[in-house]
Amino acid sequence: MIKNPRPPGAGSNRAGGASTEVRLVQLQRQFRMLSACNRTLIHSGSESELLTDLCRALVDIGGYRLAWVGYTDVHAGAALHPTAGAVCSAGSFDASQLGWTHALGGPTPAMRAVTERATQIVRDMEDERWSAAWRGQARRMGYAGALAVPLRTDDHCFGVLEVYAGRAVSFEASEVALLNELAADLAFGVATLRTRGEYQRQQSNIALLTRVLKMQSAINSAVLRIRDRNLLLQEACRVATEVGRYNSAVVWMVEPGARFARPGFRAGRRMPKVAPDMLPIGDGRERDTSLTGRAMRTGEVSVCCDLTRSEPPLVGRELLYADGVRSVVALPFMVDGVPIGALTLTSMDSGLIPDEELLLLQDIAASLSFAVRSQQHADAAEFLAHYDPLTGLAKRSLFCRRLDELLRARFGPGQTPTVAVLDIDRLNNFNDSFGRHFGDMLLQKVAERLRHHAGSDERVGDLGGGTFVLVAPAVGAADPGVAALLDQTVFAQSFTVDGRSVRVSCRSGVAHYPVDGQDAGTLVQKAEAALQCAKETGEQYLHYKLEMRSEIAERLELEHKLREAIDEQQFELFYQPQVNVVSGHIESLEALLRWNDPERGLVLPGDFLPVLETSGLIIPVGKWVMQRAMQDCDRWRRLGLRPVRVAVNVSAVQFRGHAFIGFMLDLVKETPHDLPGHGIDLEITETALLQDIDAAGRQLRELRAAGIRVALDDFGTGYSSLGLLSKLPVDLLKIDRSFIKGLPGEDTCMTLTRTIIGLASAFGLLTVAEGVETAEQFKLLRLLNCDQSQGYFHCRPVPAGEIDQLL
Repeated sequence: MIKNPRPPGAGSNRAGGASTEVRLVQLQRQFRMLSACNRTLIHSGSESELLTDLCRALVDIGGYRLAWVGYTDVHAGAALHPTAGAVCSAGSFDASQLGWTHALGGPTPAMRAVTERATQIVRDMEDERWSAAWRGQARRMGYAGALAVPLRTDDHCFGVLEVYAGRAVSFEASEVALLNELAADLAFGVATLRTRGEYQRQQSNIALLTRVLKMQSAINSAVLRIRDRNLLLQEACRVATEVGRYNSAVVWMVEPGARFARPGFRAGRRMPKVAPDMLPIGDGRERDTSLTGRAMRTGEVSVCCDLTRSEPPLVGRELLYADGVRSVVALPFMVDGVPIGALTLTSMDSGLIPDEELLLLQDIAASLSFAVRSQQHADAAEFLAHYDPLTGLAKRSLFCRRLDELLRARFGPGQTPTVAVLDIDRLNNFNDSFGRHFGDMLLQKVAERLRHHAGSDERVGDLGGGTFVLVAPAVGAADPGVAALLDQTVFAQSFTVDGRSVRVSCRSGVAHYPVDGQDAGTLVQKAEAALQCAKETGEQYLHYKLEMRSEIAERLELEHKLREAIDEQQFELFYQPQVNVVSGHIESLEALLRWNDPERGLVLPGDFLPVLETSGLIIPVGKWVMQRAMQDCDRWRRLGLRPVRVAVNVSAVQFRGHAFIGFMLDLVKETPHDLPGHGIDLEITETALLQDIDAAGRQLRELRAAGIRVALDDFGTGYSSLGLLSKLPVDLLKIDRSFIKGLPGEDTCMTLTRTIIGLASAFGLLTVAEGVETAEQFKLLRLLNCDQSQGYFHCRPVPAGEIDQLL
């Protein structure tokens, strides 16, 4: 606080003869100025208010013609920038008119006060120590004296307080002391206000970040708690307005496959309608039309902190500003780099968004994006679990569940619903002739007609492989029911697929409720049995009969169990060694499939392999066998055991599959080809190769180039010929066990075995004898120069764990 000047009489000797009355007036003026300045220091709420009121007190009460405060520029040395001031009888203060006080060249009191950090006093404008330009301008403006005091805090000078007098003044010691203390208190007041302002700013930031942090926590909690996407996004809007204290929140969702978004969810204050119903998302070649569109285009949080500026783009800027909005932020939702929506927030607060808040908002956007992506994946997985991805029809389990509901709720005692399972005739021919894509499109067309004529998705299902199931009510046994629906409606007209018009027919099996079954599973199973019988007998469609239940029903039941075995991983690999007949060392292992049936125990492949092949289940099972055999082979190699190759049987269904070669090449691409004694052998029967020998030859060459050996299995039991061996690139011949069984007593078996071994030797192939059970057989094979022996004489098939000991 400014100290009181000395009382009258204390400086009477210095007054130089001034009258007591004049001195009293001066002291009264100083006291009034002191009082006014003290009030200003105490009551000013802001720095600009403090500076302006203090300068006004110096002019209005202190009697100076001009008082101003300037701050130094930290980036430009001692350069001054007038900040506040007051001019006697000159209206409002104009800082731009004060350049002459410090910037006319040469020394001025204000500049010297800053550079020397000392008070500068000018009692006579003729004093040549000061800039001539400055003195001339001061005289023209009627100023006779000036005093400049540096504003300092600690060792730092941050500005100057300067006053100009309109009369000749002596700037007595008491007046100079008063102005010095006033400047010191002003500097202290500025520093105090700045400290207070910084504290308030920090508290405001803390409060803001606390709100946003609570908002982030609440949204993260919602992400973990809420599984429905729409409910989650609505909750995010509510949290943003109620917890984050944003003025309004709007979620925009991108239309699939489009470059625009629509508003989906809202919360908070109702805002003026400024955005279109379809908000465009640019591609970067043209200027963005909205802040939200920019966020979705760039995938980054976009912020507008000043609605008075033209950048960044903002729809309805003027209306929003008039409604009190001062800042807008848009958080994009990105899934795999693609925008799927955004959350737009408005606030009544202006100013730059702190980096900490921006990071929290980015985390919120990332959390919501992750949640939406996870829910999309979950929705996709849920869809694929219950619906066929090609036709969109319900799979078996969902169809049966729906059918059970229909049977309980919609059919009375007088009605006999009919379940039909139908197969598209010659579907494989369409695939082979026009490509798999053509066949897929045909299935989609058939599914569309079935759905249309059945009248409801709940009445149609897709059992896979071009097999459909549907249900329709039928009154009376003579009613053709589903058969009429198929013949007269669904397949009455040709199908146009990929520009081609094709006629399609089907075969079907039919089961009636409640005669043939009282639940969906039984009805579908019996309709499948009738379909299988129709396909075997050549009938167009057949109704289920009790006698069909035997073999067909058992096969279907086994197929269902095998599907469960795949899902529950009930299969296991056993291995049987293939021994070098000379050294006695194990050189190869044949992988043999076993089924751990919970009811029957360990089941040999002869009991279930035919069903795997006819049902197509051999494809997923065969892939599992290949992958497990490769894993075991790699494990033995890493354990440092004796090097062995693993032989795996490949069915004709697998080998002819369009994806088989690619699958095998991907499987072995990480395995080095130059490891002696390690690798995979494929055992393929002759019949699997005869359909297209040239194509088979090309495929086998691809496999061999990848380090996979090829064995011709059961050689001698099929169409074995020199021509076949000359065209097919194989590495081994496996002599069928039926020939080995007759050794050494049967001459025919001896001749055939000797011939096969000699033939293999002529073509540079290895031979493997299967089914070796006695020492006599093994000794004879060694005499005949067979390469490897396999059978119970050496070892029964054992689990992979026991092979570790054998190697």
